[in-house]
Amino acid sequence: MISTRNILASAALVLATSPAALAEVEWPTQSVMLVTHSSAGGGGDVMLRNLAPTLEAKFGISTNVDNRVGGSGAVAASWLVNQANPDGYTLKSVTPTQLITPLRSAGIPTYEEMTPIARLFLDPTTLYVHDNSPFQTIEEFLDHARENPRDLSIGIGSAGSLDQLVLQNFTAATEIDARTVPHEGGGDAVVALLGEHVDAVVGEPGQALTHLQDGTLRMLTVFQEERLDTYPDVPTLAELGYEVTSNKFRGIFGPPGMDPEMVEAIATALSELYEDDPWNTYWTEASLSAAFMGPEEFTEYLGVVNEEMREFIEGLN
Repeated sequence: MISTRNILASAALVLATSPAALAEVEWPTQSVMLVTHSSAGGGGDVMLRNLAPTLEAKFGISTNVDNRVGGSGAVAASWLVNQANPDGYTLKSVTPTQLITPLRSAGIPTYEEMTPIARLFLDPTTLYVHDNSPFQTIEEFLDHARENPRDLSIGIGSAGSLDQLVLQNFTAATEIDARTVPHEGGGDAVVALLGEHVDAVVGEPGQALTHLQDGTLRMLTVFQEERLDTYPDVPTLAELGYEVTSNKFRGIFGPPGMDPEMVEAIATALSELYEDDPWNTYWTEASLSAAFMGPEEFTEYLGVVNEEMREFIEGLN
């Protein structure tokens, strides 16, 4: 996991050298609305519901979390671009879904129509099953899927999400044929797994954290090159010889037309929260990597990732 100390030092250097960072703009000084495209219990929802009390405790302001679910992020994105106040007090959580959905569906606002403020974390993608599942290992899961095509169902947060792209890559690399079951968000996918309506879920640990910790759900594999510090016994898929990796970014956007000085003030405030609770407990227990980027660097990063997503989607099609 990336060192918090290094992240904070890097953030301070970037922001201190920016002329806008010298402006006397304070944030926050009033109530903040935090918007997510995730349903209750989904990754974006969980992130904001930990960010909200952290902001309240640190700055003495009130917050409101607003779930605008639908269209694989299209509903929330359209609202942000067309209706949200650009005064710096309406912010939206973002993931690669904000890049993927416009690439797959014309007319959906792109990241270039919004205001990137900060990248906060990298979030690992994993596969987990119910404790009642007969599969104790990922090898057992794959063996059964190969011997019984279309027998297993795998839930994902939403159609057109990064989870779906990872799942498609996973089934292609391992040569299995499983049914994909999309939901309105990661939280809904976890609920389906808890009810044993699907055989597995592809998603991040944070959206199933309580159930993974109490043993109701069992993680079988991680889609990245190294094992998670919080789940050292869970193998990566790369260890089995399958190069299927994913690191979902989590960040914050604002509406279009924001004051650049306000953008810098928000980024500065967010960069200073990593060691505050419940924010610190949230990201460490959820196996996130602190990966702060300010607005300029985040915008450049999004351009690179957007092209990678475009090539990946065109390849799948």
